[in-house]
Amino acid sequence: MKKNVLFVLALMLTVALIAACGTGNEETDATGGNGGNGGNNDSDTVVVATDTNYVPFEFRNTESGEMEGFDIDLIYEIADRVGFEIDLQVVEFDGILAGMESARYDIGIAGMTITDERAEKFDFSDPYYDAGLILAVRADEEEIQSIDDVDGVRVATRAATTSETYLQDNTEAEIVVFPDIMNAYQDLTAGRVDAVIYDIPNVLYYIETEALGDMKTVGDLLTGEQYGIAFPQGSELTEQVNEALAAMKEDGTYGDIYEKWFGERP
Repeated sequence: MKKNVLFVLALMLTVALIAACGTGNEETDATGGNGGNGGNNDSDTVVVATDTNYVPFEFRNTESGEMEGFDIDLIYEIADRVGFEIDLQVVEFDGILAGMESARYDIGIAGMTITDERAEKFDFSDPYYDAGLILAVRADEEEIQSIDDVDGVRVATRAATTSETYLQDNTEAEIVVFPDIMNAYQDLTAGRVDAVIYDIPNVLYYIETEALGDMKTVGDLLTGEQYGIAFPQGSELTEQVNEALAAMKEDGTYGDIYEKWFGERP
């Protein structure tokens, strides 16, 4: 009897060890997941990276703590149409770029300008928003009337953006960069910098809702830019997202989302 009990116990232990060790054939990616989808185990879930604060495209509601904005509404509508769930990751803008290159994220949406340099590193959707850069100064500023007047003065912008590149390539200004554009606006109104250059929708939104008469834009629109949704190179999602975007523009849903955040239809 004792021998039978020992035999059964030994057999159970052997089975448990085999189950725990598995077959050894499962492949994991660098993030610890079972491959694909940015390390997410659910094949129907897509890891979407967005910016921390680019009003009105993406920002955190101070009351609910939830991310809101034009880009957020847009990507969730696209997800419903394509048929995937979203794992939303909120990171600094330059972290999105690095994560897209390494395929850590499946999608990046953050008011991201389509440029030749970026297009060499990852894929873009069809353009979904037309924008450009504009110069802003304090409301009582008289000497800076256009981009021609910024050489030698302190001009702030956001790091790793097309506005920083524009300043480097086209001016001799003293460039001051911040990880968050809100810091640039605050330094401008406080008199610590002389001007800010950034994307026109964000500048105008801040002037209307936060600056309270302390800021104004000057000069012409400096560039014509288009925003796109980013993907790792070769992503199958690119075509599916483009089809959803086209359908949204055709049936008016895109216009509804645009009007919600910009006050008029495109």
